[in-house]
Amino acid sequence: MSMTSIEYYAKALLKVIDPSRVRIDYDTSNDTLILYIDGVAYRDIDPIKPFPLSNPNYVIFRLKSSGEDLCVISDIRMLDKDSIKCLEYVINKKYFIPLIEKIKEITYTGEFFICNVKTNRGDRSFKVRSRRNVFRIGNTIVIFDFDENLYLIENYEKLDRKSKEELMKII
Repeated sequence: MSMTSIEYYAKALLKVIDPSRVRIDYDTSNDTLILYIDGVAYRDIDPIKPFPLSNPNYVIFRLKSSGEDLCVISDIRMLDKDSIKCLEYVINKKYFIPLIEKIKEITYTGEFFICNVKTNRGDRSFKVRSRRNVFRIGNTIVIFDFDENLYLIENYEKLDRKSKEELMKII
């Protein structure tokens, strides 16, 4: 199947490359990624997920020193297992998205909401400015706190009854 000129231009512009050409290592002494493209090493790489919710496997690799986008991998699941492990270690530190498992209490102060929740990373308490900072996408709920940190409820239908009642205060 041949590519249209628009597809060719987009791939060239975005520097989309075949994951089989890429290997990723983690440099523990410098706490950075090393990206190998066709055996050539690029150090101090910043992985960027421009669509962390809608397309979490799409990653842009940027050189920290120059800010240049080095390449794009449209599906990181196609990388070798060791590369995925190194990449996910750095991405999980960078993109901290706690999953809300239980809502203990949501209170409204008159100015903002205070949410006390249990997440996959422990108990959390955070403030939400208004209902405009809470988004529903199907059964998924996305909440942005005062500091624009993201909290996720993957499927609110699976929450316990009390958690659902508390959630109704904010959506």
